[in-house]
Amino acid sequence: MEGKMPEGLGLPLEPWDYPEERKRIVGEALERWDDRALEEAVWAYLVRHRKKPDRLVPEEVGRFVRWLALQGRRWPHLEAGDLRAFLLEAKDRGFPGGPRGPLAWLTVERARRALRHLWPFLDWAGHPLPPHVEYPPRLGPLVHEPSPLSEEEWQALWRRVEEYTPAHWRPLLKVLLVLLGEVGLTLKEAVGLWRNDLQGKTLLVRGERLREVPLTPLAQEVLEGWLPLRDYLASHQPLPYPNLLLNPSARKAKGRPLDLEGAKWLMKEFTLFAGYGPREGRRTDLAHRLRWRAIRNYLKAGYPREKVAYWTGMRSLMLRGWEG
Repeated sequence: MEGKMPEGLGLPLEPWDYPEERKRIVGEALERWDDRALEEAVWAYLVRHRKKPDRLVPEEVGRFVRWLALQGRRWPHLEAGDLRAFLLEAKDRGFPGGPRGPLAWLTVERARRALRHLWPFLDWAGHPLPPHVEYPPRLGPLVHEPSPLSEEEWQALWRRVEEYTPAHWRPLLKVLLVLLGEVGLTLKEAVGLWRNDLQGKTLLVRGERLREVPLTPLAQEVLEGWLPLRDYLASHQPLPYPNLLLNPSARKAKGRPLDLEGAKWLMKEFTLFAGYGPREGRRTDLAHRLRWRAIRNYLKAGYPREKVAYWTGMRSLMLRGWEG
């Protein structure tokens, strides 16, 4: 390995810290379209140049590299519109090695934004992209219009909870509805909560965006009412789980944590039972619309957009064409 450790640092360096070495590693990965090696290299670049590196970037670079390999491209002989063609094909068919299409435009836009790091990364690695390769403008609609659940729809769903069968799911359904529709969590964040995260009038949300969120009176009432049943369910396991959401099923899973797939199944079954009807031309996912109901209600209560974005884990609420 060429180069010496800078004097006085006392810390071992990695191959990425030596220009000639990282040029060799990345060059060999480009020659054989080694997506895993390139993902590792991209991450090494990000942690050295970004205060908050985005973990989505290496994944999207790997997908693009796999697509280039499938097209029979050889480095550095890329075509000007390759990135645009990759995104448009992903919109219809899905990403190589990823979820099948058609994909939402928002998913395609996240991939496009992640791939903007490809240019500075390859410059850093000593293998700049050919100058004719284009970074495309946004391909989907310019405005992403949220579709919050209306108060009439919310009340209708809330009433139907009391009629859902089997009845042992009803308390857990209420908890899920308030965590999404009152607090503004995602399903993944909801199933990741621990019992101790409920701290009176606030909720500590862990995961990718750690934050403390105030609870509405309804959310506080439902969550506090859930705790005695939750503790009873926990007692059915030899070593009680610390999770807030536990499975109330009468089977062996009783008292075990409700996982993401289980939460999705329960929400799907309940929405079918409740006769939930999405509005024409709008995103139909109920969890998405519940979350935007919480956002709308926070804004109506007069809280600043920046604070609401923080509470709900959104990057931004600066959305044109939506009044909340």
